[in-house]
Amino acid sequence: MKNARQQSGIALLVVMMLAAIIIPFAAEFAYQIALESRTAYNVSDQLAIDNAIESQYQIVLARFRHDGPGNQTDSYDDTWNDEELRSRTDDDTGVSLSTTVFDEQGKFNVHILAEASSDRKPVWKDRLIELIKNFRRDTKHDATPHADEIADAIVRWVTGQTSRGLVPKPNTSSDRAMLVLEELHFVSELFQRERLLEDIRDGDEVAPGLHRFLTVYGTGRVSLNTAPKAVLRAFFPKDPDLVDRIIERRQGQGEDAPEAEAGEESSGNPFTDPNQILEVEGMDQTKLVSNRVIPADDFVVRSNFFSARIAAQKEQSRREEYFVLERVPGKDPNGPIEGFHHLLCQERTDPLEELPEDP
Repeated sequence: MKNARQQSGIALLVVMMLAAIIIPFAAEFAYQIALESRTAYNVSDQLAIDNAIESQYQIVLARFRHDGPGNQTDSYDDTWNDEELRSRTDDDTGVSLSTTVFDEQGKFNVHILAEASSDRKPVWKDRLIELIKNFRRDTKHDATPHADEIADAIVRWVTGQTSRGLVPKPNTSSDRAMLVLEELHFVSELFQRERLLEDIRDGDEVAPGLHRFLTVYGTGRVSLNTAPKAVLRAFFPKDPDLVDRIIERRQGQGEDAPEAEAGEESSGNPFTDPNQILEVEGMDQTKLVSNRVIPADDFVVRSNFFSARIAAQKEQSRREEYFVLERVPGKDPNGPIEGFHHLLCQERTDPLEELPEDP
C-alpha cells in the first residue's frame, strides 16, 4: 500500500513537471497560431483592398474613356464624377471604396510662374498671392498673413533662384522645376509648420489644403468649368461677385440655364469656349482689363489632366492611393481617345476632408 502511494505521488509529480514544461510551449504555440491567423487575415484583407483599388481605378479610366468622344467640355457634372462612382462597396470582397476625382486643370499650375511671358509673370504671381489669401479665408488657419512670403518662396523655387540643397533637379523633357506638389515642403518651413498642403479639421470646421488649388500638371490655363471659388477669385480680385456668377452659370443656374429633360436632373451649363465668360451677367471687356484677364490665354473649357484619390477599407485594414493621369485624345477630337499617360501613383496618408464646396 505504501509503495502504491509512493508511486502515485511520483506519477503526480512527474505529471506536474511535464505540465510545467508543456503548458508554456502550448501557450506559445497557441499564441503563434493566433498571430499567424491574424497575419494571414490581414494579408487577405490587404490583397482584397489592393485588388479593389485597382478595379476602381480601371472603372475611373473607363469613365474618362467613355466621356471623351465628342465631348467639347469637362465639368463635375460629367459621368466621370457620378455619385455611384464616388462611394460603393464591392459585394464580392466587402471592401468599402471612396473615390474623389479632381480636374487638375481646374487648379493653379505653379509652373506658369516660370513659363509665362515676362510681362505676364507678375500677373500670375499676384494671382497666386490672392489664392493664398482666399483658400482658408474665414478659418482659424487663414494664411493671409503669410501670402506674400509663401508666393515669393514658390516663385524663387520654380524659377531656380533658390538652392535646392539635397533635392535633385528633375530631368524631364520640359525641364520643369517640380515633379510633385509635395516638393513645396522644401520651399519654405511655413508649408510644414502651417500644414498648408493638407486639409485640417478642427471640430466642425475644415481648413482646406493647397493640394485642392495648386498643381504641377496641365497646360497652365485654368478650366472655367471646374476651378474652385478660391482659384477663380484669384483671377477677379476686384470683382468677387463675378466669381459667384461664373459658378452659377456653369452649374446651370440663372435665367439662361438650359431646361432639364422630364425626370432628369440638370447636367449644368458648362462653358464651351473661354470667351463665353463675357456672357456672364456683369462681365464686360472693362472688367476683364481691370482684372488683367485674357480669356483665351488664361482659361480652357476642356481638360485632359485628372487625379483620383481612392480609399479602400475592410474591417481593420485601410489604404488610400493617389493616381494622376493624362487623357490622350486621338487625331479626331470628336472620336475615341488614344489612351492614357499614367503620371503618378502613390500611397497617401494625409487626410482628405469633405468640404461644403466639394463638387
